[in-house]
Amino acid sequence: VVSTQSTGSSGINAEYGGGARRGEVTYTFDGEILTLTLGEGGTSIRWNGFNGVQIITPPNRRTCGLCGNNNMKQDDEFLSRWVGRVKETYTFISSWQLPQNRECYNKRSGGNGYQEAKEKCSELFFNPYMLKCQDKLPVEKYEIACGRAVTTSTYEGWRAECNVLQSYVLECETQGLNLRRWREETKLRNS
Repeated sequence: VVSTQSTGSSGINAEYGGGARRGEVTYTFDGEILTLTLGEGGTSIRWNGFNGVQIITPPNRRTCGLCGNNNMKQDDEFLSRWVGRVKETYTFISSWQLPQNRECYNKRSGGNGYQEAKEKCSELFFNPYMLKCQDKLPVEKYEIACGRAVTTSTYEGWRAECNVLQSYVLECETQGLNLRRWREETKLRNS
């Protein structure tokens, strides 16, 4: 339960957690990413305005679902919604998804145009400007996701590779890197 009352251009008084506690929800918008922060030093939610969401929690805040349990132990993650612990990433993610058209999820790598799309994506991820993040965050999974997104995208005027690269940049920023010029450096400025 969240009830809000505007307090100006960057603050909202909110009661959240079913009335159990009160906090302030603040937001910032840098022209590209909308960031909501719950309480002082609390959880942040970053949204790219289309389909990319990043949730950042303090290390001591317990979580569940797609966020895992936030106990800093990777060997006890992948707790699915219905059947307990699973080993396959796809099975884990699918257990938490909302009902929708599954066409996008059923398209695996290797379809028409996938290899060409993946090569196009690789050029972006291996741009000299982007290389500074690869020691902290490998690009292989992002390249695959980018290739799939490009070959399955049905949104006219939307560049899927731009959205996946933006997700990579957001994750790099949580690792302490500044990649704010990624659009200019990768020539995706007008995307």
